[in-house]
Amino acid sequence: MKRLLMLMGAFALATVCWTGCFPDDYLDERPVVKPEKPEPEPEPEPDPEPDPDPKPEDDLSYENLAAYDCLKNYVNRQTSPDFKMGGGITVSEYLRQGKEYEVAVANLNEMTAGNAMKQSSVMRRDGTMDFTQVRNFIELAERSGMTVYGHTLAWHAQQQNHYLNEVLKGKKVEVPSGTGSEVILDADFNDGQNPFNGWGNESTREVKDGVLKVTNPSSVESWKAQIAYDVATPFENGLEYKMNFRIKGSSAGHISSGLQITDGYKSAGEFPTVNFDTQWKDVEIKCSCNAAGATRLIFSFGEFAGDIYIDDFVLTATGVSYTFEPLTPEEKKEVLTEVLDKWIKGMMEVTATRVSAWDAVNEPISGRDTNGDGFYELESAAWGSANNFYWQDYLGSGDYIRIVIAKARKYYAEYGGTAPLRLFINDYNLESDWDDNKKLKSLIHWIGVWESDGVTKIDGIGTQMHVSYYENPDIQKSKEEHYVKMLQLMANTGKLVKISELDMGYVDRNGNTVATEQMQDHQHRAMAGYYEFIVRKYFEIVPPAQQYGITQWCLTDAPGALGTGWRGGEPVGLWDVNFNRKYAYAGFADGLRAK
Repeated sequence: MKRLLMLMGAFALATVCWTGCFPDDYLDERPVVKPEKPEPEPEPEPDPEPDPDPKPEDDLSYENLAAYDCLKNYVNRQTSPDFKMGGGITVSEYLRQGKEYEVAVANLNEMTAGNAMKQSSVMRRDGTMDFTQVRNFIELAERSGMTVYGHTLAWHAQQQNHYLNEVLKGKKVEVPSGTGSEVILDADFNDGQNPFNGWGNESTREVKDGVLKVTNPSSVESWKAQIAYDVATPFENGLEYKMNFRIKGSSAGHISSGLQITDGYKSAGEFPTVNFDTQWKDVEIKCSCNAAGATRLIFSFGEFAGDIYIDDFVLTATGVSYTFEPLTPEEKKEVLTEVLDKWIKGMMEVTATRVSAWDAVNEPISGRDTNGDGFYELESAAWGSANNFYWQDYLGSGDYIRIVIAKARKYYAEYGGTAPLRLFINDYNLESDWDDNKKLKSLIHWIGVWESDGVTKIDGIGTQMHVSYYENPDIQKSKEEHYVKMLQLMANTGKLVKISELDMGYVDRNGNTVATEQMQDHQHRAMAGYYEFIVRKYFEIVPPAQQYGITQWCLTDAPGALGTGWRGGEPVGLWDVNFNRKYAYAGFADGLRAK
């Protein structure tokens, strides 16, 4: 009877831990995997005590994964009081407060936004900024008892390239001939960005496959569903404006457009109505601005119920022509410093009282040593992607990081930040075995350069750790050895150490990435063991005072096919796509508790 009561108590404990981590309607739809040769039942021992922290047997099965507690509960607050159990979050999903939200709240202390706090997600093509989603995110996080780690103030990718390149053109000078035209907006949507705002009648807007899709769920008055583009410089009274674009709909319909003065929503000129059907149609329409102060191009489509598709959109002012006075290198540095100032000031104004740790600069180190000094240079357009914007090419390898750090500290204090501000340099491949951790050694070298002014202070180093488990034992051994070397090098700096974007795939003996759907039981177990190793070694090597935390970048496995999206089709999560715990969850938890 005692044994039965013990088993019932243990099951109740497991049930509490399980439902504490997942939504009330959560169902584990996986098949139960049992050992092929179950051991005979042992004789009951006299008066056994239940284990307050039950650990499933090494021979894991999906049914005993429920015995694990939520991840953050394994953090020993006596030895690691400041450690953050973190996770990467899709902000739009978190704000819906569905399963991702509930799993995050139950298991994590801190979150990092995947994209929502990057410049291209906040800054529009004209340089104006919209922090609405950022504000909603950090406010909900605070109400939910969580902190947010800022990602990122400066990077060469996902910047507002259009605006940055525009400010580098120089001073605009009008050519008297008046026979040319000026492009105000050029949007082919191939970059995934949507320059249009919108509202009304629960209509939605999204860019998908390089096309703007606008959906209106029901027919209402035309003005009750709209999209708009706001300009920083008002449309000029008396000047003609032209729109060229392609359009089609889920059925036949029409859309109207015009220039608007936002104060009082007064019209400043109307374009001809555009009719469309289900086939792509090329449109060219013109309108003369007939009033001063108009700053909005607006489209009304409330009468049409369905989907409208728009592509290759260009808005120009006709009858005018401009040239540009080129900027000197010093002037380019000056104008870009002003842009950084505006960007960081705006972000700190919104976040300073709630976000006290940031990736100040993301991925600054290249993999190239072109001058033979033994250290990699910073990233540069000289060998980088044309889709990126390399601040360091204009601000200088030394001043780039110093400017970001200085402005972050200045505006954090000005806008009420009271907790100590922690600023990190975050990069990937710091655990690299092919160059014996040369990228990390280079980053440490550059931190010394940046801090040599006696003013700049970098608080920590973030290591992304997008890793894989290798079936080849020699390769796996090398990966593990250089991970340990990485932690030792980082710990020796005396700075905070953060594993910032941990996720894991699987590579078979032939060097092929294994898709999630092809993963076998023993492969999942191997990944769990590697997770345990990574987490355990972090606590063994990094002194408690330097332990900022570990962020699991992918909570769930990545959807899609191999080679698509972020590690598409790979088993990168601690949960599967339906939020079922995986062996990887157990490995991570065992690493936390092993310390």
